[in-house]
Amino acid sequence: MLREPTLVTESVASDEECARLGLFPGEMVYRVERTRGQGEQLLVENIRLAAALFPNLQKPVPSISDCADSYGLQLGEALERLRPVPASASIAEALGVAEGRLVLTLDRVVYLRDGRPAEWLRITYSSGLENLARLIARVGI
Repeated sequence: MLREPTLVTESVASDEECARLGLFPGEMVYRVERTRGQGEQLLVENIRLAAALFPNLQKPVPSISDCADSYGLQLGEALERLRPVPASASIAEALGVAEGRLVLTLDRVVYLRDGRPAEWLRITYSSGLENLARLIARVGI
């Protein structure tokens, strides 16, 4: 199940977004926030895309590979890190867990073949690692 994005905006990149996406202060990003899954197997996606690479991006926001294809860009490597973190108030509410409960966070930056960062994705998941792999495969991240 895919719920509609709760937020899709084009905004000036924050300091953290600039750092993760290799942007200069004042550059724009698309911010997409959505919840995917069903029942107790929910995940929250926070996606950041460099707006200069994807002008006039339409909703719903497709996967990074579909975005790259539609804009004639070639994807390169992705760097990922998985770690447990305490759930913030907003994440806890979205996932239906207690604030502070340990949840898994997958942090990924996808690069173009020329080395430019194209997407920064943060997925937060409330269940075990083995279930996360199945859910990611099912929803096609």
